[in-house]
Amino acid sequence: MKRLVYLIAFVIVSYANAQMPITTIPFELYGDHIIIKVSIDDSEPLEFIFDTGSGLTVLDQDIADKLKLNKKKVEFNQTKSVWHLIKHNTLAINHFLMEKNIKVYTTDLNHLEISLGHDIDGILGYDLLFHHSVHINYDDRTMNIYDHGNVPKTGDAIPFDLNISIPVVKGTVVLNNGEPHDGTFYVMTGAGTTLDFNSPYSEKYDIINKTGKHYSYHVMGISENESLHYEGHVLSFAFGNQKIEDLPIGISASPDGIQGDKKVSGIIGSKILRMYNITVDVPDQMIYLNKNSRWGEQFHVNCSGIQIQKDHDKNKVLIHYVFDDSPASEAGIKVDSELLKVNGTVMSEISMADVKKILRQDGETAELLVRQDGEEKTFTLQLRSLIK
Repeated sequence: MKRLVYLIAFVIVSYANAQMPITTIPFELYGDHIIIKVSIDDSEPLEFIFDTGSGLTVLDQDIADKLKLNKKKVEFNQTKSVWHLIKHNTLAINHFLMEKNIKVYTTDLNHLEISLGHDIDGILGYDLLFHHSVHINYDDRTMNIYDHGNVPKTGDAIPFDLNISIPVVKGTVVLNNGEPHDGTFYVMTGAGTTLDFNSPYSEKYDIINKTGKHYSYHVMGISENESLHYEGHVLSFAFGNQKIEDLPIGISASPDGIQGDKKVSGIIGSKILRMYNITVDVPDQMIYLNKNSRWGEQFHVNCSGIQIQKDHDKNKVLIHYVFDDSPASEAGIKVDSELLKVNGTVMSEISMADVKKILRQDGETAELLVRQDGEEKTFTLQLRSLIK
């Protein structure tokens, strides 16, 4: 009998140890983006976005030059940006040494830094997922890294396919007129959106005209190709056993790139994904979702009518867009004006992510100090949603 008890205990302990992570990596959540520390050839820690939608590991070209890394020019289709493949010896995530066969590419990420208001030294995704299973805990702001086959498999299990090394899951959207449509959607923790529709899918179902009141602006991705983008609303979106109602969404008009893909309907972004603690298991092609403390939080949208970004030198915060029929346009705020303070806080003491959060509070009041036409002017905005 004792022998049987010892055997059972041994099996339990062995199973528990088998499911222990190799390492745990802390991350910063900047807005909706996961920021991790990465070192290349024993460099000082660099700030990388972890994106399940990144099929390549990318290093900012200024950092590559600073580290004096050798590079060879490569060509990618459908991109204006210049790319190089760099020669390196080691890649480590928070001192966790990655496999040696990982290719690292370099390009200019300055336009992303300007848009986000945060230094971005690189982007990493599939190269980690290919070699290891990953559990993302948004509550603790940690990533547990496992050997394949050892990751705990709990929560809503959702199968996925891989398209250009990005997980793709099935989902169903119900448009504002009640039309349900099935589709397939990229799972991208680095996409700062709720749900985006790719342009072919949007055109097929005339989604722009079935999402209620909406507005548009131009966006630029890592490829530096600029395209028109719309913001609107749908009644619901379901994937796996999850259903999210009353959802603000984006609609792409890009003719190329990921959002011009005819095979995939759109993107599930970080504003949805951050409501779950997520496990990604590439060999089994499964994603496991567990609702976390953010589940059920209200989705906030642009309520000010302005879009902000850093200037080219990243020293100032500028008004990049002013949308028609918005609190900002009615108050007389102009494009290219400099934002100096928000609710009395100077811009050097608040992140752009926090400013955007303040300006998404429907029904609240925001006071902006702006340098416009050579003068400092104060504008008081009564915030209201631009899509309802």
